[in-house]
Amino acid sequence: MSGHKITKISTVEQSQLLEFYKKVYFYRHKSLINNWRWWYRNEYSQYETLILSLEEKIVGQAGLQPVNLNVNGEKILAAWFLDFAILPEFRGKGFGKILTKQLMEDCPNLITFCNQQTLNIVRKLGWQSNSSISRLARPINPLKFIPLIKNFNFGDKILRNLIKKKFTFKNTIKPKELKDNYSLIKESFEKRRIHNVENLPSIIRDEQWLYWRLMECPYKKNLYFFEYKNNFSIVNIFSNKGVKRLNVLFTYFVDQSYETKLFGLIMNWAINNNIDLVWAVKKDKDEILKDVFPKKFKKPLTFASWSSDPNILSVIKDEPYNSQGIDSDIDSRMFID
Repeated sequence: MSGHKITKISTVEQSQLLEFYKKVYFYRHKSLINNWRWWYRNEYSQYETLILSLEEKIVGQAGLQPVNLNVNGEKILAAWFLDFAILPEFRGKGFGKILTKQLMEDCPNLITFCNQQTLNIVRKLGWQSNSSISRLARPINPLKFIPLIKNFNFGDKILRNLIKKKFTFKNTIKPKELKDNYSLIKESFEKRRIHNVENLPSIIRDEQWLYWRLMECPYKKNLYFFEYKNNFSIVNIFSNKGVKRLNVLFTYFVDQSYETKLFGLIMNWAINNNIDLVWAVKKDKDEILKDVFPKKFKKPLTFASWSSDPNILSVIKDEPYNSQGIDSDIDSRMFID
């Protein structure tokens, strides 16, 4: 396809980028234009989000979010491939493939959670994929998702009482504001950070990553954490279109046996505090959380990966074992304007 130009996002006119975002990310264009430097970790590495232009008009983007991976005990620089978009009128013309190929030339190790359209493109370019990680969910008040009646409180108390019977605990926990308690999180994270299990491929979450993802987050006012016996769960609590959500972003344990109890306590708090939906992301092969998150609401996520090194690809193709809701753009709803 002739006449196109691919440049780094930092070289693009912000007014042009805003117009593009209005068309492809309408519900979060304001947040994204104001915060893309943080979201794409633009100062972290040489890897940078790519913009495709045609006749001085932006028609596509391939987002990158640099991350470190543990591969066979070695620290490998990679990037999440995210926020991949082509203007509707330019789709089906090969621009997505062109942009992805350039991305692969620039960054030798790539991972992503993707939709079917993106998967169709990357598979043809040698990417590997699987679906062993799932989004877990429990609608507490399903009526809030029905447009005609979502603004009424009809049935809310009844629905909450029906679920509450499953999550009645003698002890309770309450969320704490993360922005006022970061030192506690940082201390616990440094002492109790889960190390790579049996040398499995994993996302390296060090103190630098923690500070970027939490304290530098433009939406940290919406971030809270629950703690139970030194086990922590960091969550994003926000409202959108009349639905109050609690998204579990990142959970780590001193004792993994408390996982079901911690999630049950969080659900109990959500039921009693007008949360309408709770979700999390987990490789839940044994379905240990099936009583917290019903199987009928479980949705597999498609993970895809690529590396210019066949040895690295053979390791990362099965997904990092510690992927969570804080990874990639799974929780991009926090950017909704």
